[in-house]
Amino acid sequence: MIIVEKNTLIQRQLHELECMENCDSEELLVELTRNQQKIKTNSELYYNEKLDNIWIEHYYCDIPSNPATSSQLLRELQNLVKKTHKNMYPYYISKDQYLYPWVDLQPNGQLKSIYSGIQKNPQKVIEEEFTTIQRRFEHYRKLMISQMDSSKNIKRRVQKISNQHKFNAEHVVPQSWFKAREPMKGDLHNLFTCEPKCNSVRSNFPYYEFESKTDSRRTRNHCGLYEMGRFEPEHGKGTAARATLYFLLRYPRKIVKRYKKRINIPLLFRWHEQFPVTNYEKHRNQAIFEIQGNRNPFIDIPDLAKKIGFL
Repeated sequence: MIIVEKNTLIQRQLHELECMENCDSEELLVELTRNQQKIKTNSELYYNEKLDNIWIEHYYCDIPSNPATSSQLLRELQNLVKKTHKNMYPYYISKDQYLYPWVDLQPNGQLKSIYSGIQKNPQKVIEEEFTTIQRRFEHYRKLMISQMDSSKNIKRRVQKISNQHKFNAEHVVPQSWFKAREPMKGDLHNLFTCEPKCNSVRSNFPYYEFESKTDSRRTRNHCGLYEMGRFEPEHGKGTAARATLYFLLRYPRKIVKRYKKRINIPLLFRWHEQFPVTNYEKHRNQAIFEIQGNRNPFIDIPDLAKKIGFL
């Protein structure tokens, strides 16, 4: 029984890595260069506000302008983002083929870590991803041929490999909150560039806002503040808030209860208002719309946060 479970768990990891490895890195770099040149030549190819507004009007045309209740508006939007999510790509496709070469590019054609705000060269990020794939492969194969171990210990060792060799991608709603299942895992609205250090610092902690930034008991670095299972990012608060609100809208019953009850929705609404939508987020939203088919309403219509029945 232990051997079967062990093999299944590791084979699942190896299968995902094989799918990532099958992606042609040279083609990704060619696509990246093409997109960077496109942005440099014409900024409207990065984000065209007039065209996007036409799509926004069309996308929400069946949503009542004056719903009877906030709960009705919530249901209408939940149905819309679910119904229009027609292309559900797995994580290994979303991350490598879409996130780095186009979706998460900044207006200058570079990537930026969501929590630290540090700029990253997308070519280097893509190359780093393939190095990480090889390292994970090596460790998982060694684990596969190792001596029989307890089920609990196997899971712990698999998690250790993942933690030691992280990708440059962050799930704003952590994978452990929804058991790393698709289509949540590959949903581009929930995926952002993030250096492994900040990815590790955030862990699967819920977002939090500390009252005092000088308390010596708290740990602070370029990623943010963290203490006792809570995390306040240094950058990207509004972006992270809107992505989390989208996830709650799109997947209302997919987050494990013990994690869901720790989500501070009033804080997300506060960050949403405090840090307005940027052109970077609008570009992402339009790009993901073209890829997946659905949009993040909190980016398109920021005032929705005041009208929707989340609480």
